[in-house]
Amino acid sequence: MHRVLYRELREWFGFPSRIALDCYRDAIASARAWRRNPYRGKRPRVKKLSMLLHHGSGYRIEDGYVEIIGGIRMKIIGLDGRYDQYENREARLIYREGRMILWIYKRIPRPEKCKPRDAIAIDINERKIVYGDDEINKDIGTAVDRAYKWKILAENLQKKYSFTRYPAWMRRKAIHNRIRSYHRKAGNVLEG
Repeated sequence: MHRVLYRELREWFGFPSRIALDCYRDAIASARAWRRNPYRGKRPRVKKLSMLLHHGSGYRIEDGYVEIIGGIRMKIIGLDGRYDQYENREARLIYREGRMILWIYKRIPRPEKCKPRDAIAIDINERKIVYGDDEINKDIGTAVDRAYKWKILAENLQKKYSFTRYPAWMRRKAIHNRIRSYHRKAGNVLEG
């Protein structure tokens, strides 16, 4: 890749050496990603204008300006200052909707491993919830039994007032209302 592209990028386009290296490094990364994909479709093409820049020799940030090697200097309009204390890494320069956007990757150290002070276990079942640690275990009963009781009452009424040809409980208003109230009570138990 170096022999094929470096001279052309330097002489024909007039790129500085670091920008030429970054251009073909980006092309190699795209080609390798395509080759590693088992479901390769069409060959990779450049659809969006973007460029990979190396920190220090590819771009610099100074006094509210981004300086890209090769004589391009742009004013910074928006900058997220939350990650300023971390080290700058490579950046990607993107041209989108008439604007140049520079995405800077930061090297954030891994957080220190912390040792837990205590372990808590939780077991959630239909009948009860059990939680605690090595010294204390507590059980909390769930409302499934109460809701099940109301559902059984409703189903028993439906069976009692159903015949082979049609469900009679649907035509008798008082029985229909009683079944509906049982279902409502079961739903209220589970919600509350």
